[in-house]
Amino acid sequence: MRWMVRSDMEGLTGVVRMNQVVPGASEYEFGRNMLTHDLNALLEGLLLEEDDEVIVYDIHFFGTNIELDGLDPRVKVICGKPNYTPHNKGWLQQKYDGVILLGLHARSGVPDAVLAHNYEHDITRMTLNGTVVGEIGLEAAAAGEAGVPVVMVTGDSEGIKEAEELLPGVLTVTVKQSTGSESALCDPPSLTSERLRKGAASCRERAAVLQPYVVDGPVELAMSFRQGELLHKLHSRLGDRFCSPDTMVLRGSSVLEVWETYLQAKA
Repeated sequence: MRWMVRSDMEGLTGVVRMNQVVPGASEYEFGRNMLTHDLNALLEGLLLEEDDEVIVYDIHFFGTNIELDGLDPRVKVICGKPNYTPHNKGWLQQKYDGVILLGLHARSGVPDAVLAHNYEHDITRMTLNGTVVGEIGLEAAAAGEAGVPVVMVTGDSEGIKEAEELLPGVLTVTVKQSTGSESALCDPPSLTSERLRKGAASCRERAAVLQPYVVDGPVELAMSFRQGELLHKLHSRLGDRFCSPDTMVLRGSSVLEVWETYLQAKA
């Protein structure tokens, strides 16, 4: 089988602070070690047959967080965060059996959710055709346009709650219980590794029955921002798309079309 893993860091085992997920910060190597741990446990459950294949897209920060040494040769990693576009279908142009979201987190504004945000910390709210979403929802919608279901989500308790509400039937693995914006009740790697492996091993059966999460076009993506450099840049480049001083509305035929518009404007 062929799988796409979108890997983030805020929802990894033991990660609770910003300095554990920002490249170059004081505890970044701890976060990177936890990424290696969670990813390897996941891969152990996904790669059960000789012809199984996994492509990992590193969606965190610069997209250069994954340690390539020691990865199974059936695994390849998309580094550098190349943009999702309608042309490349979010890098799901080839046939995939399912998408796994590894180390995800709750959307911005969820009370007591650890490290909750929406891609950029300046984005305070996002809606797709009126449905409030975070990164889990946007990633699921992008995969859905390529006809691929999100089969499993791993992360903190609030992120998992969000996934289960949006994606009925999705497999989930909770690695920590959120208790605040930078705190959680964390399970040790010895426990989370087994959960991740077992969850991943169940993906092939679940993929056969899950449907992609599809947002029908035309698509309207509304994004609200806190005051700052990003908001000012978007006003200068997409000023006619703002319906209020802090809220921008992008319209198009697909999720990937409107998301590409945002990515190009913020670059």
